[in-house]
Amino acid sequence: MRYLLVLIDGLADLPQSELGGKTPLEAANTPAIDKLALAGRLGTIRTVPKGQAPETLAALFTILGYPPGPYLTGRGYYEALASGIVLADGEWAFRLQFVTVADGKIVDTRAGGLTDDEGAALLKALEGHFNNPKLRFIKGHGHNHLLVVEGTDFEGSTTVNPFNVLNLPTAEGMPEGPGSEVLRKLIEDAPLVLAKHEINRIRLDLKQNPANAIWPWGGGTAVDVPGFQKTFGLEATLVSYSPLFRGVAVAAGIQVVAPGGAVIPRLADPSGRLKRVEVDNLESRASETEEIKRICDSTLSALKQDGLVMAHFSYPDEHSHRGDTPGKVKSIELIDRYFFKPVLKVLDKATDVRLTVVPTLMSRVDNRQHDDRPVPFMMWGPGVESRSQLTLTEANAEGAGIKIDDGTRLIDYVMNGL
Repeated sequence: MRYLLVLIDGLADLPQSELGGKTPLEAANTPAIDKLALAGRLGTIRTVPKGQAPETLAALFTILGYPPGPYLTGRGYYEALASGIVLADGEWAFRLQFVTVADGKIVDTRAGGLTDDEGAALLKALEGHFNNPKLRFIKGHGHNHLLVVEGTDFEGSTTVNPFNVLNLPTAEGMPEGPGSEVLRKLIEDAPLVLAKHEINRIRLDLKQNPANAIWPWGGGTAVDVPGFQKTFGLEATLVSYSPLFRGVAVAAGIQVVAPGGAVIPRLADPSGRLKRVEVDNLESRASETEEIKRICDSTLSALKQDGLVMAHFSYPDEHSHRGDTPGKVKSIELIDRYFFKPVLKVLDKATDVRLTVVPTLMSRVDNRQHDDRPVPFMMWGPGVESRSQLTLTEANAEGAGIKIDDGTRLIDYVMNGL
């Protein structure tokens, strides 16, 4: 038996006035998803436990079948794993994000959409300025990078996701608690370096948002995650561009395939040491359409083997964080056209593939934030009884009657049917 689990960040949303009271999912033209949903079953699922902040890391562990609490060390740790960095004792990894600050407020959490080359150059300038052997600046993509700090214990400290302080005074989200003085100094000193950098001068001349500040957050240190195969008796593969998703997969011993075919070495023992991965050789980012095609090709290739294949898309969530309603609708349509349409052709000929489609979280385009409400999901294939014959929308899923309040149960339904 083969299982395909499609994770779409931010697929669910609320009705939008500019869409005539429809959600982006309702407004999108999705013939392939519609055909699958009409022959499958719908329901809603709570992807983060009640009372838990609606963060992607907690949602991902929940969907994978793990109660998230013990593993929420901070996304920095998992993103470091995805970059081939295993933290030594006494090391902490943080997401280091370039942002745009104006009048003491974060006004752009993506710094105007930095290119990879721009982000790398700015990161190198920071590294040269601080020149501290206990601080490692690790290159990522665009505005997202990593900071590894040695010799400071951040246990009990708090940092804030920059999306949660968008258009608010930065003082309301500054790091607090043990070790926070290290991060505060970085935040306070970095603008002096970034303001005079040629890249930002050019961006201002072009009327683009400058990357004039940094925001370290999501710090984590090493934790042991039980192996997925040992826990659920199923080999699994993840196809994703996301460093966070890749890192969680590496920690759980799940094989990671970078869209386009490169394979990240898998940990046979999730608590073992990981060899260095040269991230630059994994893939280069492309247009949204091209990346969806790459994910589709790699997913179909992985699906030739028995086991669970997970395909992950982040684009609807990214458009939500930009407040881009038309872009979110188009993104859903692109996923339908360039992923689900070719996948449907394969599924129509298969008799041993069960498909599940679920958003990791609701991502609201109106306030650019995640929401903790239950999200719709769809299941199709052997062992799935079609009853209501409805298309996949938030309202249809809510009325379908299947409500999974404990999201960790989803993986059982994925494997055993519904």
